[in-house]
Amino acid sequence: MLIDTIYQSIKNWKTLSDSYKNGNEKSGKEIMRYLNQGSHFSVEGKNIAEWKKNLENESEKTIHAYLGIDEDQLKFFLIDAKSDADADFSTVIIKQFNRSSPENPLMPSSELISNPPITSEAAVYRNFRFNMYGSAWLETQKSEPFRLISIPFDDYERMNLTDDESCTCFFGLTNETLKDSSIADYHIEIITVKNIGIDTISLTAENYSTPRPPFSANDPVDNYQLLLKSDAYV
Repeated sequence: MLIDTIYQSIKNWKTLSDSYKNGNEKSGKEIMRYLNQGSHFSVEGKNIAEWKKNLENESEKTIHAYLGIDEDQLKFFLIDAKSDADADFSTVIIKQFNRSSPENPLMPSSELISNPPITSEAAVYRNFRFNMYGSAWLETQKSEPFRLISIPFDDYERMNLTDDESCTCFFGLTNETLKDSSIADYHIEIITVKNIGIDTISLTAENYSTPRPPFSANDPVDNYQLLLKSDAYV
């Protein structure tokens, strides 16, 4: 995909989000239609190995997953933080949300990751939250709709994939600080699991991703050059 097409896809998501932010309720329904177009996307081990090389000497080891709309399809544009900050867009990996079963599902592993972020049960429940309450949650985010999700590289590196293996990524809703609070306090996340099948799922899952905006002083918008370039695209 040409970089101009990527710019336009990301800008299409911004245009839809801005319309919803400005009070167009139909745009909110369109956003949910795109977010529910599929159930997951996969990331290959060879992609993770390339990210590892790019981030080897970096203190900020994250993967930026931009959302875009291309030919009425939700697309994810993944790029490592260094390449993004350097505006090196030759490394952008394009994924499409889909509902087809994960390809070549791996056999379930009994090996536990040291200090796992969340259990498989928590991963399933957070995905359930998104599927059941996504529309209600989106209404609370109208003032500042998210445009990308920042994912710690560790979420992928801990999968320990070979180049030929892949992991499965899907949406969840989480609130890491408060209990029994308003749905407005939840945020969208990308959960990653190594093994998934019709009746099995990995014992652990990774889930430390964060939506952007809002941006912070430690993670300013200048780090997201693909966002800035797409905003300026005419």
